[in-house]
Amino acid sequence: MKSLLILPLSFALFAIPTAPSTGVAAGEHDWTVDAGHSSVVFKVKHANAAWFKGSFDVVNGSITLDPTKPEAGSVQLTIPVDSVDTNDKKRDDHLKNNDFFNSKENPEIAFKSTKIAKKGDGFDVTGDLAMAGKSHPITLHVEKAGEGEFYGKRVGFTTTFTIKRSEYGMTYGVDKNALGDEVTLMVDLEMIQPKK
Repeated sequence: MKSLLILPLSFALFAIPTAPSTGVAAGEHDWTVDAGHSSVVFKVKHANAAWFKGSFDVVNGSITLDPTKPEAGSVQLTIPVDSVDTNDKKRDDHLKNNDFFNSKENPEIAFKSTKIAKKGDGFDVTGDLAMAGKSHPITLHVEKAGEGEFYGKRVGFTTTFTIKRSEYGMTYGVDKNALGDEVTLMVDLEMIQPKK
């Protein structure tokens, strides 16, 4: 199967704000991504026939979010391009080269929020999604997946969104419909509180 394109970004999704590095101790609304229990999965149409799925095996980020004052929060998320995993090394290497992410010059996919607003049972998180040397604004609808206690407090967030890879300069296979332009990302983040 020809190299498949994948998306970012994840993106994005939602690892909320990175706790500002101001030297202030982490508070009750500060969270960091538990990478071992978080996932970024993408899907794209191959040959206009079937959905193909892959993932990024590493996602990092932090968030500051007071549900009563979401507008004061922030989100920061980074995904190393080299963590892309489509269960085929040759395809993974293709995704890292100049036809797609050009990971040597652009080693990370990044999302940084510029605005957070309450929306229904979740939040609309607006920010800049950067990859492959380009950056575009995007708004993600993020919902709280749950919360629990396991070696400390935990909270989960989930979002699904679609981007056009051509907007990030990744047009490989689009003209012949070998690989879809639209890529859907499903981001599920489990957050833990940083140690004080």
